[in-house]
Amino acid sequence: MRKLLIAVLGVAVLAGPARALPDDAYVRLNEAAITQHVQPRYQAFASAVTALRSATEVFCKAPAAAGLPALQQAYRDAAGAWQDIQHVRFGPVELFFRSQRIAFWPDSRNTITRQMGDLLAKRDVAAVQPERLARGSVAVQGLPVLERLFFVEDAAKLTAGDAEAAFRCRYAEAVAANLETIARETADEWTHVPADGQDMSLDLFKSLYTAVELIADHKLARPLGASAAQARPRLAEAWRSESSLSHIRHNLAAALHLYQVAFRPVLPDTGLNESIQRGFDRSIAAADAIKSPLEEAIADPSLRPAVETLAAEVLALKNLLVQKLPPALDLPLGFNALDGD
Repeated sequence: MRKLLIAVLGVAVLAGPARALPDDAYVRLNEAAITQHVQPRYQAFASAVTALRSATEVFCKAPAAAGLPALQQAYRDAAGAWQDIQHVRFGPVELFFRSQRIAFWPDSRNTITRQMGDLLAKRDVAAVQPERLARGSVAVQGLPVLERLFFVEDAAKLTAGDAEAAFRCRYAEAVAANLETIARETADEWTHVPADGQDMSLDLFKSLYTAVELIADHKLARPLGASAAQARPRLAEAWRSESSLSHIRHNLAAALHLYQVAFRPVLPDTGLNESIQRGFDRSIAAADAIKSPLEEAIADPSLRPAVETLAAEVLALKNLLVQKLPPALDLPLGFNALDGD
């Protein structure tokens, strides 16, 4: 207990004294975040998912290898749009497990592969109706399911012209339709969320922190391993579509945008703002310096140092945000405030 108290006091010293903001600052922060960041990005995600559903239906009317690239690009566009808003996990998206149903990840127990395998083996048409999917396991609906259906060796199974191919297409169409419903409902409901005071500002800080924390602790640390020989490329978020690095770039850009439109205008500490901006700039530059897919770079001794640099920069940014920003904005970040994010 004594060690814990010393550690907490140490963080408090690093963070400096809390500086209260006027009440209207929290409202301004929240309104800017909702109108300039959250609502537009959920709308963009809903539009991308609608395009994905359309592309899936077009492909499945005449499945052919020549049609796969367009289908795969529609998936990448929708997945990228989700990465742009994935960090906002409160409000309408937390209702009915929407966030997990959109993208159940990380999947540490490989539940998606197991449950998908069982569903595909049974070929139960009733099980892949959009309404039934919506009530079922989060592991058999959402973007990770479509990535498995559309990429690597499974992609060819969509164009085989047999009963399995037909079922896989029916399944993909149902998943895309279900995603469209979730995305539209979430986007519509965000138009009615009030910009309340400090509590919402704290939720928005947690969203900002979550974007960076997911990169540092999951999207990089899990596949990176201790060395190139111990790298685990298949623990990367989107190794099948080789989109893992693209997702990280989306996440960093989204977090920076949220910080700039909502937090920076009310932050009284200009020195801290410069430090945070510099942390984002360094992290984004490090991500842009990686020229190969993440799955390849982490296992190649000549490419890996660039990924390790990115990991170090994002970890530094994560620590800066959690130690410095809440006290500067007088946000009550307790011991368990970030649990589950």
